[in-house]
Amino acid sequence: MKRRFTIKVTVISLFILTTCITASVAISLQYYFSRQQALHTALEKYQGISHSIGNEVREFDEFVTNLTKVLASLEQELEQFEHNHIARNAFAQLMENSPMFYSVYIARKNGHFYQLINLDSVEGLRPRIGAQTQDRWALVEIKKDQQTNTKVTSYYSDAFELRDSVIERSKFNAVERPWFVGANHAQVYKTDPYLFHNVQLNGQTYASRIKNSKYGSVVGIDVVVASLAHEVKAGLGPVQTHLPAQFFIYDQTGTLKASSHEDKYSLLPGVSPLELTPEQHALINASDTLEVSNQTDWPPLDFAVSGKPTGYFIDVMRIISLKTGIQFKFINGLSWLEMVQAYKDGDIEVLFPVAYNATSRGLGELSTPLAHFDFAVVVSNTRIKTLSELKGKKVGILKGWSIVEEIRREQPSIELVELDDIYTGLIQIEDGQLDGVIDLAVILQSKIDRHFIEGLKVHRIDSASLLQVQNSFHFVAKSIDPKLAEIMNLAIKSLTPSEIHFLENKWFGSGSPNSVVPYKFLIDATKDPSLRNQLSKFNVDGVPYFGFVQQLNLYEDGTEYLSITIPAESLLKVALSNVMTVTLGSAAILLLLIPLSHVFSNPIVKPIHALIAQTVKVRERKYSSVELVPTMIKELDELSVSIQTTADELSRYEQQQQEFVDSFIKLIAQAIDDKSPYTAGHCNRVPELAIMLANEAEKSARGSLAQFEFANDAQRREFKIAAWLHDCGKITTPEHIVDKGSKLEVNYNRIHEIRTRFEVMIRDQIITFYQQQSPQLNPDMDSQLQANIEALKHEFSLVAKANVGGEMMDDEAIERIQQIAQKTWVRYLDNRIGLSPEEERHYSETDLAYAQSKPANTPAIEPLLADKPEHCIAHPQKVEFDPSFAIKMEVPEYLANRGEIYNLCIRKGTLTEEDRFKINEHIISTIKMLEAMPFPEELSKVPRYASTHHETMKGTGYPRKLKGEELSIPERIMALSDVFEALTAADRPYKKAKTLSESLKIMKFMVLDEHLDKEVYRLFLHSKIYLDYAQQYLTPEQIDDVDIEDYWV
Repeated sequence: MKRRFTIKVTVISLFILTTCITASVAISLQYYFSRQQALHTALEKYQGISHSIGNEVREFDEFVTNLTKVLASLEQELEQFEHNHIARNAFAQLMENSPMFYSVYIARKNGHFYQLINLDSVEGLRPRIGAQTQDRWALVEIKKDQQTNTKVTSYYSDAFELRDSVIERSKFNAVERPWFVGANHAQVYKTDPYLFHNVQLNGQTYASRIKNSKYGSVVGIDVVVASLAHEVKAGLGPVQTHLPAQFFIYDQTGTLKASSHEDKYSLLPGVSPLELTPEQHALINASDTLEVSNQTDWPPLDFAVSGKPTGYFIDVMRIISLKTGIQFKFINGLSWLEMVQAYKDGDIEVLFPVAYNATSRGLGELSTPLAHFDFAVVVSNTRIKTLSELKGKKVGILKGWSIVEEIRREQPSIELVELDDIYTGLIQIEDGQLDGVIDLAVILQSKIDRHFIEGLKVHRIDSASLLQVQNSFHFVAKSIDPKLAEIMNLAIKSLTPSEIHFLENKWFGSGSPNSVVPYKFLIDATKDPSLRNQLSKFNVDGVPYFGFVQQLNLYEDGTEYLSITIPAESLLKVALSNVMTVTLGSAAILLLLIPLSHVFSNPIVKPIHALIAQTVKVRERKYSSVELVPTMIKELDELSVSIQTTADELSRYEQQQQEFVDSFIKLIAQAIDDKSPYTAGHCNRVPELAIMLANEAEKSARGSLAQFEFANDAQRREFKIAAWLHDCGKITTPEHIVDKGSKLEVNYNRIHEIRTRFEVMIRDQIITFYQQQSPQLNPDMDSQLQANIEALKHEFSLVAKANVGGEMMDDEAIERIQQIAQKTWVRYLDNRIGLSPEEERHYSETDLAYAQSKPANTPAIEPLLADKPEHCIAHPQKVEFDPSFAIKMEVPEYLANRGEIYNLCIRKGTLTEEDRFKINEHIISTIKMLEAMPFPEELSKVPRYASTHHETMKGTGYPRKLKGEELSIPERIMALSDVFEALTAADRPYKKAKTLSESLKIMKFMVLDEHLDKEVYRLFLHSKIYLDYAQQYLTPEQIDDVDIEDYWV
């Protein structure tokens, strides 16, 4: 029996329930609106500060730019800086009003350099350049003569009272600096951050060339990056007091120029000094600071952030300095090749890191290994273990790598593309321009991870496959004292496991410092303008953040960005307010819930309709246009993701199937080439030539080719597949016919049988001679014997010469063969024993005595050469062709005719009519094979393209005897490609390879004889495709001088 409740209990219960629900809704709404209000207020304030900072940075940049322009316009005042103090006083007045300026200078193209340094621009600057506390300015003048540079540094007070001057030699050459090279008078040139000369401060230069300067002068202003970062931090002061705000200045690839994270780059493990001898200490104390190379973009090993050197190898060098006391000064702002040249010129004393190879050993003695790192290749979807697997691929590698030439020498089939930076190479892999990029595994993985690149895989390469290259990295320092280098080697050897572990965790562990912004949203904002100049919300590992991104124009390429980010949760710590507004709003919302039911259904209905539209795209195979449907409903969002994932997988599967089909097709072509050593490469070379011609034909505006163009990539692929399959029918052609190099050749060269018969006849002559009574006493008989032997030898030489087939057989030669054939010899052995079952069957059909089992009639008189019935092999069945194939080929009476006289009397070449048909029959096999295959609609023309390359323009070709008007442009291209490859092939047994001029001469007559298409032939000449092909596939002896006018038709 069901339990019943009283009305009192029911009403009270419902009341309590309703009250609880209403209170819950009201409190929830109150919290919601309070939270929104607090967030709104905080976001407005945050966005205002972000806009203000961005505008201040931009205004500062414009201010420096305009000052540089003004300085460049003071040409007469600045050009005479040796003779007056106008330039010095102008520079000082400019920097007094702008404390962020480190220095102002002017440089001439003859190397003369005049610089005024603001000693108040950076805290602690004075000791770095030898100044004292009372000094306000440092004036640097460098004069260049033929032998050396003389540097004069003068220290002045605020009133420009000279305290001291220091004269010294200098390696500094202003005209080689990037700001001097890049400066022009049209606009101000801005460098990326780099280390300033001598003081090891990271900064940026604004430079402009003085117009109409007779000295080719450039004026520049140096700004310390730390000052710019300080200004940004000062602007963030009100926010950072309560909130963990971060700022980044970076370029469109995400590479950092300045940030609020720079402090953690300098962390080092605790280091104990080396125990050195007094002599070693004395050597170190007497040594000057060593100038050491620093790359700007090879993270995490050797790079710079805001011009400040950092990275694994930089830390190793700093540890060496701590262990030994040797002081280093890093030089950056140059490319690797410029670094190497500077090292060779003596401007850089220590060059690192260099790989262990022959090129590096040529730079000097290699140090103890600084570290070991494996080489790797990054590809999109292929697993690579050795360099040899990259044959035929286009692979990127950093410009200046010492292993470039070794790879090119040892692996010439790999097409190396030298890159300015790794990131560009990774993007080119995604775009299909490269097949892979070679570098160190840690470099490639860092680039992929830090730039948030998906779909690329890093595969370590077996070190043995890298030729003579090992995975160790060293420094070279040919210009320093060898004993000093040995101390540095001792420091490297003394690195403890804990120190190495610290560096590996710092640079290769999770959260390691890097040269790229840490959030993918910041990189996305460089590509999507809608994400800039406003606060946008994004997630990092599930944690919501707010970010503000604004484009700047600070550096060389003018595409830098300022971003300010903050965790979203931090903004919610502001006290909640507007409780009354929330309460009233709650009541209003409660009343609106019922009539808004239709509106509430939209979040479900609309996404479902949109999902249906996406499935239609999948059905139509428009996979790339399938999009995610925005929805807040989890299940619908998962379904949308599933549909898109399915589309991606179907697209990937379709691509894989295409690649499988293409590889299978190439496998068939390779099998055909491998079947005969004399035609190896034909099925590979013809497609290459045909595709080259087709590409040029699409560009041509001449004659009938002007209207030719493949409609899409599918049609290009259709033609390419047909080119690969054009000789697939040869797989059925007997090898002994394809390889037939002499007239008597079947599975072997029967000239040896003929030779044996001649040998027997010569022996018979000798035996007959000695059977006479005392023949040796009769000189006439001996002379006759020798004459008979010489005659047989001469006749055999005629037969052997005819067998080669190298020359045209005239009637006289044929008649002579027939006369020789009438000679006889005696056979004593039964020629019907020891036969194969097939030979027995054939003899029973052609030899009546054999068929009736009669005993052999021996000895038997046999002709020296003969055409016997057993030489004629009948067709196993009547040869008929499917009418739908439209084949118009005459079928010879026999499948094969191996008659000796018949074959020796072939007038030209080595093939009989039956052999020629058997070879030509490969086209019929091609048609049968391809027509039987279920090609999809986009590949429906493959059988036609592949089977018409032996047709002629006048209709005398085979197998269909089509005329020119019946042949499409791709079919005409195939015909010409097949002819040219055959003429120039060096692997045919029956002819010598033609030179370019010989081949073009023959092709010219084939065009005149309407064998080949005139327009395609003209394109072939005009585009010089014959030369491009020749350089790839012909021997140097075949590539002679060609004047196309001699072969034009």
